[in-house]
Amino acid sequence: TAAAARTDAGTTNMGLTSGMFVNNNDNFETVVFNVTDGYQAIGAIDVVVTIVGDSDTDTYDGAEHAVTGYKVTNISNTLYKEADFTFSGTDAGTSNMGLKAADFTNKNANFKNVTFVVTDGYQTIDPLAVTVSVVGNNNTTEYDSKAHTVEGYVATADSALYDTAANIQFTGTATATRTDNGTTDMGLAADQFANTNGNFDVTFAVTDGFQVITPVAAEVTVTIVGNTDTTTYDGESHRVTG
Repeated sequence: TAAAARTDAGTTNMGLTSGMFVNNNDNFETVVFNVTDGYQAIGAIDVVVTIVGDSDTDTYDGAEHAVTGYKVTNISNTLYKEADFTFSGTDAGTSNMGLKAADFTNKNANFKNVTFVVTDGYQTIDPLAVTVSVVGNNNTTEYDSKAHTVEGYVATADSALYDTAANIQFTGTATATRTDNGTTDMGLAADQFANTNGNFDVTFAVTDGFQVITPVAAEVTVTIVGNTDTTTYDGESHRVTG
């Protein structure tokens, strides 16, 4: 049967041999058949597979986040299917997945050169927006001729995830001292406070602390006695002062 049929890449021979041929012309006594077999060859196709790792972006919430998987976004030849290659890497992670072309292997011999164009997947955590309210301590004291001092502040975050004790750097001086009637402010300002935890985008809302000295509340009685002098009349003018 002088036929050869094939679908996949490779070669199918007809299987022709000299024994299949017989001389039927008596005019030739000896006929030698030199047979070269026929064949059907299918050449492998080159193809490019574009692979994009999945990605995800979340806002920081104190929990671990992970993204898995990838998508085949394009195959340059419609004959090539996802089932024609295998993946041997890992597709989980909390930063870059680490996907690379070497993780993918062509297993379809119909395609000669399969190029995998890989875009790595990743997991991104965005900082959480937090407002920290800083309120300076304050004190009010009635005047007693002594110096009075108030110090410190209270910091409160609008997220329970933010640790104000561990994550705030303060470069100011949270004290105010005063002796006389009036008010002395600490001078607290937002630029004196810095966040040290990259998981948070922090805004500081600052209310200044202060020391107040109030006038003495009790009524004060001042007794004033004018000086006096008694002199026997002598025709002269006499005067007393003070």
